[in-house]
Amino acid sequence: MPKAEAKKPTAIICDDDQMSRQITRAIFEKAGYTVLAGVGTALEALQVVLDHQPDVLLLDLVMPGMSGEEILPSIKAGSPNTKVVIFSSYDPTFAVKNGAMFIVSKGQHAKLEETIERLAHSRVA
Repeated sequence: MPKAEAKKPTAIICDDDQMSRQITRAIFEKAGYTVLAGVGTALEALQVVLDHQPDVLLLDLVMPGMSGEEILPSIKAGSPNTKVVIFSSYDPTFAVKNGAMFIVSKGQHAKLEETIERLAHSRVA
């Protein structure tokens, strides 16, 4: 009997910068993820995370309107198994205290790729 193909890990990208969303989508897809959505506001991120319960949320902290920090407690409450990777140039201290698991500074694409691959491998372990 053929071995069942493992389900790909899923991700949602939340960043108000469209170019950043495109770059990070390519990094996720290269690591074997299915990117369910790329959104530009914290409220959109909250909605799609609650709807889809992804394995990983890549979250910018500073965006127009509500910040990534402001929605983080709601994301962790509504989707407790989603691992949150902060991808921002700003101080992530609050985010770490509220459940963010990994911090990668914007522009550090190699570190982001390493973090995403590590998360994908830990999912199947």
